Amino acid sequence: MKEIIFTPIKKHSRAARLALPLWLAYRAEIKGNGDENPIAPLPDFRRRVNNQGSRPGMHFELIRAGKKKTPIGFAHYAIDKGTIGGLIDPNGGVFLAYYITPEYRRQGYARRMFLHCAETLHRDGAAYLYCCPDPVTGEPFWRAMGFQDSGILDPDDRLNIFIKRPPDPADIVCRAMAVDDLHTHMMDDYDEYQEITHEVRRRKLWRGYRAKKLRKPKTRRTSDGGKNTVRLYFIPLVHLRQYHPGEPLVFAAFRGGQVKAFAVWDLYIGREKGYAVLLRLFVSRDCRRMGLGRQLFNLCAEAARAEGAQTLFISTNPAVETQEFYKSMGCTTAKKHNGPKHDIPLEYSLKEG
Repeated sequence: MKEIIFTPIKKHSRAARLALPLWLAYRAEIKGNGDENPIAPLPDFRRRVNNQGSRPGMHFELIRAGKKKTPIGFAHYAIDKGTIGGLIDPNGGVFLAYYITPEYRRQGYARRMFLHCAETLHRDGAAYLYCCPDPVTGEPFWRAMGFQDSGILDPDDRLNIFIKRPPDPADIVCRAMAVDDLHTHMMDDYDEYQEITHEVRRRKLWRGYRAKKLRKPKTRRTSDGGKNTVRLYFIPLVHLRQYHPGEPLVFAAFRGGQVKAFAVWDLYIGREKGYAVLLRLFVSRDCRRMGLGRQLFNLCAEAARAEGAQTLFISTNPAVETQEFYKSMGCTTAKKHNGPKHDIPLEYSLKEG
């Protein structure tokens, strides 16, 4: 699958010129599918372009793919400050227009667009997501993204409102697991997508850090057809079985029999006495900002402390969001670094008091 780029569609910009033919095709497709009173394409397009960035939480973006940066679609989405006549709660993230050209459909691009848009709306403070599926995108796609028919009819568009709400923390249970209990099917519902726009880089070893904006955002993803990296991280941990058969080195958060977050720790073997290492800590995208990462971190720390460790070592991803999480947990720069070259070494004191 080709790399995709998201570009804001602003007034008098090249992105606006590239997006216009896509918008006309989108409106023509809707009209051809029975839209009795289609909005005049050009004025509506200009209005949306002019509204781009007019307030926080308003987004109109062009999607391009491949080395040639071919325009393949667009997405118009925003934080809805209204309530659709009091029918639904305010502060929902709404998808206003969503389009992929026919030749790029059924290849995972629409799903990748959705993950990007949903992540942006969550950062903007969306309490939930909703949309009114049009004849182009269709209800099957939105149902596949986790939306459900609310049974409420939008009085303006006369379309059903579909809503996707965040999971209830009460439905998630954390428990310790033995490494022997790891199975691939536990990760079928896991979504590792993370968009990384800024990374922390070391100036010189142990002489401080700086945040650097990336020219192209990085993504780690599993649910959009990309390589399932979390599963690759999860399964090789079975090598621990030969050293710790039956020992509960894994803490996992389950919802409906599926792993939504997990953490793995171990004691350092050899000269690193008094050290434990946090090997993995991942939270599914749809369950982030619910305290699961903090809960699993604390469970690993308590288990390591009970085994006599005095320091928990973590070789962390350089993403700024990752660094902020570990900083909030009380981690500091590590004295030693045995991890990958570009990782940021941190440690957490397990000493009482």
